[in-house]
Amino acid sequence: MLNVAEAVTRPLMRINLYKMLNHHCTKYSKVCASIIFTFVHILFINYVTGFRERRTMMPNDVSCYVGGATREVPHLNCAANDVMYTLRDVTDEQVPCPSNCECSWFYSSILRITCENRTTNTTSLLHEIDAYLSSFASNITELELWKTPLTEFPESICQLEGLTQIYLDHNWHINRLPDNCFTRLHELQQFNCKSIGLTSLQNGLFDNLTKLNQVTFQWNNISSIGAHLFDVTANLPNLRFISFVANKLTEIDSWPVQRAQLINGTKIFLSHNRISRFKNSLGWHYDCNSPPLLSPTIDLTSNDIRHLNDLFQGWNITGLYARADLRRFIILFYDFY
Repeated sequence: MLNVAEAVTRPLMRINLYKMLNHHCTKYSKVCASIIFTFVHILFINYVTGFRERRTMMPNDVSCYVGGATREVPHLNCAANDVMYTLRDVTDEQVPCPSNCECSWFYSSILRITCENRTTNTTSLLHEIDAYLSSFASNITELELWKTPLTEFPESICQLEGLTQIYLDHNWHINRLPDNCFTRLHELQQFNCKSIGLTSLQNGLFDNLTKLNQVTFQWNNISSIGAHLFDVTANLPNLRFISFVANKLTEIDSWPVQRAQLINGTKIFLSHNRISRFKNSLGWHYDCNSPPLLSPTIDLTSNDIRHLNDLFQGWNITGLYARADLRRFIILFYDFY
């Protein structure tokens, strides 16, 4: 950035230099013409280069949200000198953002697609999203697909093998997740699916995703969960946070306590459902001789549980010590939320 003195003196220096060259160039016109041309050429390059360098700097008061309306991103921190990217920078400009949607990029690898203004022709929208995502499958690490009228899951997401985080919030008409999709995303760490139309979750959705550490299914209509979705056979060694808050579950198998026995610090939130029955199709058993639970949190508040013995009997927990030990880690009688 030029200061005031430089801004005033630099033009004067250039004028004086030009006069000096003009004074001494009457005798040697051809030589001077060459010198003047070189001098002007250097000034032009200096100006253009400086202008381009200044354009790459982003001031503190400019949001890093581009490609749509300027809004803050809750899980991103914008810093000075961050580089802004446009659609032309990171995508094939021959593949446009789906019509009546916003496609916004952050740091060239994080994409948000919002389609709250698209209410019709969902079949066409599915094809448009597939075409758009397929055009940069190797670039994206985080995807947010929000507020669409879709009734099925875009197949192209299953091909984004570099994804580490997925946010599928407020897609109210999707009631089922696809088989043989997320198991291809070996880098996946977080899966968030809030406020959509899911009614059930089948076994095998996340098998062998060894980097997965968080899944969130809050505020859906889920009434059943596959018994093996999160059990030991699914091979999810780093999954420590699971939330099914505010769904329609009426029964729960023994996978929460099974995970609590295998993985330290597991947090499982099942509050605000209709749970009254406890199943044990996994054949789990817990008594005084069993390996201890590893400091879990299992939140069962705001359900339809009538007797604690229903939980002990349903999950095959025997012995006074074992029951007292489990009781330390289960939240039942106060509203956590």
